Amino acid sequence: MKEKKMISRISGVFIFLFFLAEIVFAQGYGGRLTYQGLDHPMLHSAAGRAMGGISVGVNQDLGLMFQNPATLKSIQGIQFSVGGQILSSSLDQEQNYAPVRYYSNLSLLLEGLTVYIPDPDTSLPGFTAMDTVQRPYDDIGPNWSQSDDNSIPLQVMLAVPLAFNNLKIIAGVGAIRYADLDHYYQNNNVLSPGILSQRPLPTLRPTDDNPIEVEWSQSIRSRKGSIQGYGFSLAGSLENYDLAIGFSGLFLKGNSDDFEQEIGRGKLTFFSNAFRNDSVYSKIVTTGESEYSGSEFTLSSIYTGRYASLGFSVKFPTTITRTFSLQVSTDTTGIPVTTPYNGEEKLKLPWRGMIGLSLNPRSNLTIGLEYEHRPYGSVQYVDTDGTEMSPWLAVSLLKAGLEFRPTPWLALRGGMRGEAEVFEPEGAQIIGEPVTYTIYSAGTGFRFYGFQLDITYEYSNRKYEDIWASAISKNSDQRHVVVAQLSYLLPWIP
Repeated sequence: MKEKKMISRISGVFIFLFFLAEIVFAQGYGGRLTYQGLDHPMLHSAAGRAMGGISVGVNQDLGLMFQNPATLKSIQGIQFSVGGQILSSSLDQEQNYAPVRYYSNLSLLLEGLTVYIPDPDTSLPGFTAMDTVQRPYDDIGPNWSQSDDNSIPLQVMLAVPLAFNNLKIIAGVGAIRYADLDHYYQNNNVLSPGILSQRPLPTLRPTDDNPIEVEWSQSIRSRKGSIQGYGFSLAGSLENYDLAIGFSGLFLKGNSDDFEQEIGRGKLTFFSNAFRNDSVYSKIVTTGESEYSGSEFTLSSIYTGRYASLGFSVKFPTTITRTFSLQVSTDTTGIPVTTPYNGEEKLKLPWRGMIGLSLNPRSNLTIGLEYEHRPYGSVQYVDTDGTEMSPWLAVSLLKAGLEFRPTPWLALRGGMRGEAEVFEPEGAQIIGEPVTYTIYSAGTGFRFYGFQLDITYEYSNRKYEDIWASAISKNSDQRHVVVAQLSYLLPWIP
């Protein structure tokens, strides 16, 4: 009975937040900027994206050159391709709190609702300072939203067929947007230390003689930038044979503008049955630039049959280096002090791959399925001090799509694919399961006089909930994407 009462007391004073300054599996408070964006390599084929992001079964499309280089075998002449996309995104976070045992006003303070509580009558018998309503010293609420619209080029590519006796080789070169590093995350109620959290361990209830002091702040991080890839691709097959082998290589180079901000909102002191919020002045702003460099190599193969095609693609282990130059401005007195902070970090990516199957039950109908494995649990992150850790989570994804050609000049496409983050929600019931969501797509393609125009629309809404013992944060990232690709084919005569 005593044990049950103790457990009830401990669970009753859980607060919703848990903070770690280093990288963690859960997004939580977000952590600092490191390699955000590299976990989502971009797809460059408008037709392939319309069919759920598949590559096996998509023919005569240069946009697949670095996703699955063996697809170059289907190129019938000298082909040039350009493509780009328009993205509209809307981010928001909604925080909800439940009353906390012994600290009934805490949920109201974090939700910004104490303004609706009148001050207690200090003349009443028995009034103590503990009865004072604690209020914020700013007008920052718990929720936030952020929207952005941008258009970016995706790829410029060229492929040329070559013939050596009975060997057909397609050689290609191209420049692509390898990764879009744009990123934004915010939390208006950061408590440090993360007292009384569910995981990894709860914090015991404080006493009047041994109170707990907690820093309350707002945290924002933002990044704008991209990584470009410049490379080559080769695909070869023997005449009268249906097996093609492809290989591609990319040199990666990019940069980003980084921004991080932490604004002090107060200092909370927790006693046995009450807490106090004291005003603080603190603002830490970090700005600067990051440079990225690395390389990526891909090996793939496709067997093409009359009614079905089977293929795979494997990406070799690679290391991407981030070199950053930052300025940290710390202001706790009204006079900021700026300190430079430079360093180098490395992200070591393991083997990654996919296997795909496409079916052609009719000459004008293609159905494609692909399975992609991202063993990101084996990613090694090396910080500036040389410390290695594995901050990401592994995931396997399915893609499906189809293409129907009612006429030779018109293609109708549709598909869906799974996508995932490299972190898990706070308080996830299954530890190690990353945030997942689905991207839905539809598109069309037109052929005329050697030109091919493909247009695709994608929709996704990534939703997940960070759950603590007495609160929940609802996160949403809604995206609308329009992808366009124009190519021209000059017939090739061997």
